[in-house]
Amino acid sequence: MATKKVLGDLKTPQSLRDVPLHPRLKKLLLKIKANRILEYKQCGKILNEDDFIFLNQNGEPFVPERLTNKMPTFIKKYKLEHMTVYGLRHSYATLCSSLGMPPEVLHILMGHADFDTTRRYYIHISEARKQQEMLKLYNKQYSEVELNDLMERNREYLEKISVLEEPMLIAQ
Repeated sequence: MATKKVLGDLKTPQSLRDVPLHPRLKKLLLKIKANRILEYKQCGKILNEDDFIFLNQNGEPFVPERLTNKMPTFIKKYKLEHMTVYGLRHSYATLCSSLGMPPEVLHILMGHADFDTTRRYYIHISEARKQQEMLKLYNKQYSEVELNDLMERNREYLEKISVLEEPMLIAQ
């Protein structure tokens, strides 16, 4: 269970939530926390076990506005594509959805009261995902032999029409 430390008012009751971490990420964060505790100890300061891990130069937690303001500098320094801190939420939701996370789990991890908010505003369907889903559908509808036959007939058809000099007009 996460420490329930809150800065300011929450947007909704669902905003306060536990998000499971990958074991490697959890290990890395615990290592950073241990190093931070040692650094503070060497300076004669105390960093409590339940304090935030990432602090600014004044020893205060980063606030969303500060991260948002620093993002352009970070992007420029590391030559990244344009992105925003908030856009990372969209990427997270889209990735989780595309990897098959059930919607009833995703909307809770996103902190939304219902899945409709997550679906409507956060999940973006890529062309590759549309193609994958259509292939799943075709695979359910046709056997592999039938699909190969359809693809071969399609290839033959495309070859035939590609040699036509004039476009074929359809009588109306």
